[in-house]
Amino acid sequence: MMQRIETRASMSVVQMGEGRTLSGIAVPYGQLSHVLHDRARPYRERFERGALNHTDGTVLLYGHDMQGVPLASVRGSTLAFTETDAGLAFSATLPESRADITEALQRGDLDGSVSIGFVAREDEWQNRTKPSIRTVRNADLMELSIVMSGAYQNATGVLK
Repeated sequence: MMQRIETRASMSVVQMGEGRTLSGIAVPYGQLSHVLHDRARPYRERFERGALNHTDGTVLLYGHDMQGVPLASVRGSTLAFTETDAGLAFSATLPESRADITEALQRGDLDGSVSIGFVAREDEWQNRTKPSIRTVRNADLMELSIVMSGAYQNATGVLK
């Protein structure tokens, strides 16, 4: 049975820069998302430190477009992740051929929001709260995407 890939976005603040490296926090740890409505009952979600596992197959996309060419990848050494106290940090080198994305980030047309696509392996639900609260303890990180808007506040990103 194929696992359903869930997506969650976080807000990154991108500063003007001349380079093609985008870095920031993919997912802030312990921070509650805005209210999500992709299940029968509304809920907020948070990730524990170390909950996300990435592989050589983890890629950077634009808008979760799995049909498009990846903008960066772990396999190609153009995407890297690091565990920090603040959250899962990332650094990606954008391709020269996608100057449209780099320019949109530099001009502020894209605000640096990023979103993850993941498959949850272990989570815990608190259903006595309104809305419910989901804590993700273990998940496979399939992709990171540059998106238009985010679900998590206080994540930072810098275009260098």
